[in-house]
Amino acid sequence: MDKGKKIGVLLGGSSSEREVSLRSGAALLSAYQRLGYTAVAIDTQSGRDLPRQLLEHGIEVAVIALHGPIGEDGTIQGLLEVMQIPYTGSGVTASAICMNKALSKRLLQAAGIATPAWEELRLAAGAALSAEQRSHLSEAWQGIPLFVKPSSAGSSVGICRVGDVAELETALQAAAHAAAPMGTEADIILEQEIVGHEITLAVLDGMTMPLIEIRPESGFFDYQNKYTPGRTRYLIPSPSLSEAERNKATATGLAAGNVLGCRGLYRVDMIMDAQGTAWVLEINTIPGQTETSLAPKAAAASGIAFEEMAQRILAGATLDSCCVHK
Repeated sequence: MDKGKKIGVLLGGSSSEREVSLRSGAALLSAYQRLGYTAVAIDTQSGRDLPRQLLEHGIEVAVIALHGPIGEDGTIQGLLEVMQIPYTGSGVTASAICMNKALSKRLLQAAGIATPAWEELRLAAGAALSAEQRSHLSEAWQGIPLFVKPSSAGSSVGICRVGDVAELETALQAAAHAAAPMGTEADIILEQEIVGHEITLAVLDGMTMPLIEIRPESGFFDYQNKYTPGRTRYLIPSPSLSEAERNKATATGLAAGNVLGCRGLYRVDMIMDAQGTAWVLEINTIPGQTETSLAPKAAAASGIAFEEMAQRILAGATLDSCCVHK
């Protein structure tokens, strides 16, 4: 990448993951400045103001450090396509698909890639389930531990583990509020719990990095365990898996990314069960870059320093709509 180009690190945003995005963006911005690039932070909290900011700053390349809706779901990517500003990460279509858990799971299932059984439900925050919905859910999920999560959110925002159907309605309300706090309807996923070892695979420009095994000190890998230092142990490579299982999980994660059209840096979250099946939970197309984030840990285990990873992310900036000469 030509160091004379003006780089805009897009961060912040207006989603529930704003604070994490600010931290991710600050880490990348600092890395680019240390590397000698002309880089500035662009806070996208006011979406209406973003085109003006990009033009006034003369941004020639956008590094997307946004998490959650608007920044990670193809929306910002579409704006940058229209403005013909090359950007990092996956394109419009892959971003939109990966952000929608139900859609991505349908495509993974169609490709023969294991993903836990699920059901999608639409519910507004504060709205009660209908008698028909309550009856169906009680029958369909009775005795099946599951996770309830917003269909289009990341960072484990709004996710609850439900061990009994009696807890389901409370969990659904929490997910609906996290996804649509203003009371509009939200799509919610009910997903069967898979018992096994939680692992994640980071992929950078088609290169797979060592699997990380995730072991929260208590509970599951929720928002607090994810972003509070010391609450979770990260083991590289995964000591609970054999070499054959690690190879299988790596192949599964890479195949999932290829099926959904991901590029640049992305992360595939999986569970490896006792039978040796790697179940794909979801794909994160803009992994965090904070001090507790997984992609930088995987890169370090591959001998890739943070600045080198940041530079490789930048080098992959492109557009879907035309050929870009970097």
